[in-house]
Amino acid sequence: MNSPAFEEVFPMVRDLAQQKALYAVGRCGLTPDDREDVASQLVITFYLRFGKFDGRRASMRTFASRVMDKELGSILRYRTAGRRQSAAEEPLPDDPSVLVTSGACQSPSAIVRRQFWLDVEGVLAAFPGVLLDTARSLCWNTPSELSRMPGHSRTVVYRRMRRLRAALVGAGIGPGYFASAGGSQ
Repeated sequence: MNSPAFEEVFPMVRDLAQQKALYAVGRCGLTPDDREDVASQLVITFYLRFGKFDGRRASMRTFASRVMDKELGSILRYRTAGRRQSAAEEPLPDDPSVLVTSGACQSPSAIVRRQFWLDVEGVLAAFPGVLLDTARSLCWNTPSELSRMPGHSRTVVYRRMRRLRAALVGAGIGPGYFASAGGSQ
């Protein structure tokens, strides 16, 4: 069965993305100003997955809806995580054991995870813009997906990943990071 060209399904995909983005406004901190950005992200995600469409398994609208629902869920989880992180950024006592004995909701493993992200943010802050953009993109996309985006070749993506990894390992953020923090995870 021949798949339709992207240009043929684009109007339906664009309309569906706008409907889903409109639905998301007001949830997890999304404002009306975010609607167009979310709709664009949904269309881009569909475009990246378009080659995986199989007309024997679902209609194009069903396929597009499922792809967009998954991406929208990721976007909303990311927004919720940002709010949870900012709520958890209250000053912590110097002695982590105080949190356990005082009945506070954070455990020592949460403190170790928080320190991990502070360490990562400190290393990333020194990166030039293009490496920082790559690091952020890798939070949302696989290296293969990123290499299919305009301006990124597979070679460039993996070269940047090696530079990112080397900088993180050089700062002590590697496979043994949590083991060196007392085994808490």
